[in-house]
Amino acid sequence: MSKYSIAMTSTTIQTEFGPYKVSCHRLDGESFVSFVYGDITTNTPIVRIHSACLFGEAFHSIHCDCHHQLTQTMKSIQTHGAGVIVYSYQEGRGIGLENKIKAMEIERETGCDTVDAFKKLGFEQADLRDFKKEVRILQELGAAKEIYSFSGNPRKRRELEAGGFTILGEYEIPEGVAGVLAQKERRAKKEKLGYSYKN
Repeated sequence: MSKYSIAMTSTTIQTEFGPYKVSCHRLDGESFVSFVYGDITTNTPIVRIHSACLFGEAFHSIHCDCHHQLTQTMKSIQTHGAGVIVYSYQEGRGIGLENKIKAMEIERETGCDTVDAFKKLGFEQADLRDFKKEVRILQELGAAKEIYSFSGNPRKRRELEAGGFTILGEYEIPEGVAGVLAQKERRAKKEKLGYSYKN
């Protein structure tokens, strides 16, 4: 079994939404970062497994809802009182930044959605990510087994449940927050990838 240190490096950072304990993790050569707010061991925390999105998070791209997902998660955690975000570097649903840029150009040129763009690039699946490692980090952090999930991704739900977590409910971004381009991507994920978005 692979080993990793739950607190290779840890500190507490102050954010717009309160203090978070931040820890770096390494598992099978991959890096992850956990952000913990409050006591996630005895409360029913809000949990988000979040994949990096350079354009949405750093450059405010309106092609996706990643920035809104992360920001709204932190707002909800602050209101709820306890939560954890496990941040991974699986850019572009696992295809990497270079291929993500290629997919975005295909979307721009043809008007197709993100799922079809992946197919045009030769990917048989529109989501190559595996969330087992993120779930293992949640387990090592001692997160309570009853949680709220901030995600509509059915794969994340399955991995969380397989890891022994009971999902009491799902959070999502408020209606109207995501713009037209981001809504197009959300529709594709809902219709073609089985996401449980309501908004």
